[in-house]
Amino acid sequence: LLDLSKLESGVVPLQAVDFELRPLLDQAVEESRLNDLGRDDRGVTLVIRADDAITAHGDPERVHQVVTNLLTNAVQHSPDGGEVVLSAGRNGAVVVIEVADEGPGIPPEDAARVFERFYRSDAARSSQNGGTGLGLAIARWIVDLHAGDIRVEGRSPRGCRMVVELPLA
Repeated sequence: LLDLSKLESGVVPLQAVDFELRPLLDQAVEESRLNDLGRDDRGVTLVIRADDAITAHGDPERVHQVVTNLLTNAVQHSPDGGEVVLSAGRNGAVVVIEVADEGPGIPPEDAARVFERFYRSDAARSSQNGGTGLGLAIARWIVDLHAGDIRVEGRSPRGCRMVVELPLA
């Protein structure tokens, strides 16, 4: 809540620089693996599909926060033994980061609302194991500060894919 308040009030300025994206992704995945082990190791596999040579422009600490929030949600909502795929690449003038899971997914009617503060879309996401409903709101603020886009997409046959697009400059 404090992070979100700081972002909203402009107290946290972006420290935009060019940075290598792959080490940031590796670090976020390693942190997610450690967090999963701390929760009785549910056997969720984390996979990275990204080129080593992707350079992004933005605040690496804040981009890391977005990726970490998305991975945390994906692992939390994945079934035991499921797979979460973190991918990154360039598409024209944007860097695209995707986190895809095999969980219950987000109904299309809830896709825009999941970025609202304290909103959790369904019974699975608002259970005792659910979070505060702030992670995606924070992610949206950070992406907006980068003049980027974040959205929910379905995944076939089930699951959720969160897509972040950040401009290269």
